[in-house]
Amino acid sequence: MGKRVYFDGLNVLRFFAALAIVVFHSSQWYHHDFSTPFKMFLHNLPIAVDFFFILSGFLIIFLLLMEKSETGSISIKNFYLRRVLRIFPLYYFIILIAYFFLQTPKDNIAWDKFLYFAGNFWMIAKDSWTIAALNPLWSINIEEHFYLFIPALILLIPTKYIKYLFFSIILFSIGFRIYTTLTINNNWMTIYMHTLSRIDSMAIGGLLALYHFKNRIKFNLPVSFFILLMMALFILMSLVDSKDYSTLYFATIKKYIFTIPMLLVLILFVFNENKGLNKLKRNKILNYFGKISFGIYIYNAMIIDLLDRCECLHGCYYIKFFLDVSLTLITASLSYELFEKQFLKIKNRFQIIKTKK
Repeated sequence: MGKRVYFDGLNVLRFFAALAIVVFHSSQWYHHDFSTPFKMFLHNLPIAVDFFFILSGFLIIFLLLMEKSETGSISIKNFYLRRVLRIFPLYYFIILIAYFFLQTPKDNIAWDKFLYFAGNFWMIAKDSWTIAALNPLWSINIEEHFYLFIPALILLIPTKYIKYLFFSIILFSIGFRIYTTLTINNNWMTIYMHTLSRIDSMAIGGLLALYHFKNRIKFNLPVSFFILLMMALFILMSLVDSKDYSTLYFATIKKYIFTIPMLLVLILFVFNENKGLNKLKRNKILNYFGKISFGIYIYNAMIIDLLDRCECLHGCYYIKFFLDVSLTLITASLSYELFEKQFLKIKNRFQIIKTKK
């Protein structure tokens, strides 16, 4: 095979996306009414989940395209083994913790739904969230649904036609949100966490992967372009409620006024070879936290919820915020070093296209 595939900056973006979720969960006492621009900004931080979808779609689909190009095929078995070894250990570990230590009789959780990655559909059916430790799993469910069929489709469809696959997924997702808005009264949970409503973000990441695979994006722009884009995104997040699905437009199309800037952030950060950005992209600490971002995302809600129960922290909002963030990072790091790494070593044996560690 050729040289290893690695995208400078991807881990850094993963970390900031995971950190956004932690900040959102740990500051809900403050932004629950989002009556000021800063509160609205905090309220909108969960768009980081869409950013995760875009990043995941981009990287995994690019690797599949590379494998197909270099080997003439795609090992579906090896792909699923890699997904199992990366996702399943931590996913089922948090379920075990929740089952044995965190549930109460009144929670009435359909555990079987989470076991086979249908937890998001269960939460939609009951129209509410569940215990904190399980709440982040809905997005993992969506990713697993998407990657259940996408490798086979990329293998079977000629590469020159794959763009139509991703455009079709995006249009189908828009159509699903239109149908949901017109036919379901209490549709917020469906639009927010149904697989068919959210897979367009991964397809958008796939389109970027396909374009880069064919054209190799590479440029050198001043850091000021990236800073201005980030400022524009932050202003947008401070003014527009990304989770307001009260009209047909809001429920179906408005999400793209956030998705497009996030896609541009990915492009301007990862493919820009500006020296100033390169220092940030290669920062060892940020890259390490990016490597453990899956754990940060999985553990944060549980840790924040457990700290919420500590009466000694009631009213100590800033101390608790510090503990929320720091203990989440520490837990994710310990989990990565002591638990996840053991499975990642096995996972690497099934790589067809090698990636840098």
